[in-house]
Amino acid sequence: MTPTDEQQAILDRAPTGTIKVLAGAGCGKTSTLVRYAERWPGKGLYLAFNSAIAREAGAKFPRNIEARTAHSFAFRQLGLGGRRPELANRYLDKHLDAFDPLIRAVPGVPPAKLRGLILGTIERFLIDEGTRIKHRHCELTDKAQNRAVREIAGAIALKLLNFARHDLPITHDTYLKRFEMKHRIEGFDYLLLDEAQDLNPVLISIARKAGIPTIVVGDPYQSIYRFRGAVDAMNAFEADELTLTQSWRFGQEIAQVANRILRHSSRPPRHRLTGNPAITSTITRYGGRVAMQPGTAILARTNARLFQSLASIDRPFHLVGGIRDLHRQLTSAHALSQGQRFKVTDESIGRFGSWRNLEYAADHGDGEMRRVRDIVDQHGHRLPGLLDRLDGLHRDAESDAQIVVSTAHKAKGREWDNVIVLDDFDPPADLAARRRGDAKKTVDTDQQINLLYVACTRARRRLYLAPPLHDALA
Repeated sequence: MTPTDEQQAILDRAPTGTIKVLAGAGCGKTSTLVRYAERWPGKGLYLAFNSAIAREAGAKFPRNIEARTAHSFAFRQLGLGGRRPELANRYLDKHLDAFDPLIRAVPGVPPAKLRGLILGTIERFLIDEGTRIKHRHCELTDKAQNRAVREIAGAIALKLLNFARHDLPITHDTYLKRFEMKHRIEGFDYLLLDEAQDLNPVLISIARKAGIPTIVVGDPYQSIYRFRGAVDAMNAFEADELTLTQSWRFGQEIAQVANRILRHSSRPPRHRLTGNPAITSTITRYGGRVAMQPGTAILARTNARLFQSLASIDRPFHLVGGIRDLHRQLTSAHALSQGQRFKVTDESIGRFGSWRNLEYAADHGDGEMRRVRDIVDQHGHRLPGLLDRLDGLHRDAESDAQIVVSTAHKAKGREWDNVIVLDDFDPPADLAARRRGDAKKTVDTDQQINLLYVACTRARRRLYLAPPLHDALA
């Protein structure tokens, strides 16, 4: 297949310096990088956002490219494969027990809150660049309290990072941070950095420290993980910008919807997406019923909205990313409503502390908590049994299910012939109006606009939009 003019401009750039490639949804960034690796046969390292993307890309690249996630690369370079440490997804309160002698009282900070502040400070430090815990890593605004918590967190983090000297669990962020602080990428001629719009600062630091030509590829408008500490690495590298705006995934109709969404961003794109002329896409108003044929996915913004669509289901379904998060959130909400705070394990619920606080948030603009509250109120004591029934209907393999559902976050990187976008996304014009009313909401509203863009561009042929979105975008 003959490269497009945009692709050819990228292929013509030798890996002698850093370049940035702004690639829209479905615009063939992976195939372009594969061609680049074939054109420039030096030894290259491709780093991807997650393991699924790395595996898929690795099967396509020529042998001169090593495809990995940054975590797996660091894990191997640190020699942890032979040691097989106990890995935890995140540090919990119980993990601080080993450091009780280091935890001292902080005036004005309740003891029950202190350990959570320490954990949060350590987590933010581990995904940031640099060797020191800084003021921004602790959420306290009082300078003396902030300093005291940072001193405790710093002493604990120092021990956690020195995992050769302890047998405590370590998180994936811990060993990646250790690599960023003590090591650098060596033995490669150039670096291919994918999904650069959603990297955290420690990954950006690793890429910079490599000191080799880097092709930074991403779509700033698919940045949807700021809540996890991710930043847009496209802005972190000073380099020439090249673009990929020809989408091969969908036809012009879906491209037009994507462009209409993004024009409401605080920084609208300079280049518009163009659809694949060989594909006819349709935009349809979703009335609540669609024949669920293979290749169809239902997407929502929140787990709570997905549950509402699943509550009466009686057929096997597959939830992208698994059902654990949904089960944990609603089980925690039910426990909180019963005053059983000790049973709350979900962060989005636990942050409220009491059911009254959650209800207050639900009544004052928190759409997700409004749905959670309504679910708990509607199903009451039947909710745990209903969740168990859904567990029984859930299939781990998408091929074994009759229905595929997902949050937009979990759907990133995926595509289906037919996509139904549910009604818990705000129309982009409403989000833009909210931003104009309060500039402090710019990051949040842009992230929500990006999320809707991601959801709609998962469709190849038929895009079904909930009525408010259809009225705004079709």
